[in-house]
Amino acid sequence: FRADNPATREAIGDSYPVSSWHDCDEALAAAEDAARTMRGLPTATVATFLESYAESITKRTDELVALAHAETGLPAAPRLADVELPRTTNQLRLAAAAAREETWRRATIDTAANLRSCLLGIGPGLVMGPNDFPFAFNSCAGGDFAAAVAAGNPVIAKAHSGHPSTTRLFAEAAQEAVEPAGLPAAAIQLLYRIDHADGCRMAGDRRLGAIAYTGSSAAGLRLTAAAHQAGQ
Repeated sequence: FRADNPATREAIGDSYPVSSWHDCDEALAAAEDAARTMRGLPTATVATFLESYAESITKRTDELVALAHAETGLPAAPRLADVELPRTTNQLRLAAAAAREETWRRATIDTAANLRSCLLGIGPGLVMGPNDFPFAFNSCAGGDFAAAVAAGNPVIAKAHSGHPSTTRLFAEAAQEAVEPAGLPAAAIQLLYRIDHADGCRMAGDRRLGAIAYTGSSAAGLRLTAAAHQAGQ
């Protein structure tokens, strides 16, 4: 498939694959392995990745803005370049700070009852973002992505079909930051498009720890029903 320029209604950019269930299954298996590795990593490793990723995005500002403008029709300035992209990199840096400080763990010590508790990562997250926020809610860069990674979880990003080239550039920037930071290669994965049946099948897969979805109520309710049916 290819994205359409909303101004001209013509197909633009490269063509992208529609993944089969085999692709989804391989991504889930790799993410499950990555989750086991990430549970044993220092939180500083995750923070370093998020900070490096934010820097890589900043270096690609002009290209990201041009791609997102062409694919969504949103104004390059001030909307994309001056508002949404800085918001996106700030989200990643805030997530890095939370990872480094481990504030997200909400550690609790009840001395009276002699009980201690804290939150842990819950495993691979499937993130699906909308078309109208190609940066700040992007499946491979937005707030849901940042939160999942900050808590030590690998992410399978499902790109929105309206801006695949924008998401590809984010994923390439993320992958460049993964290995130097010390994360497993499958910490960040990208699927460009899957059919609805495979999406529901993924929603119910027990290898997933969570799903972050931003989109229509109808699609969200289908995913919720599929997850509930599988006991997720």
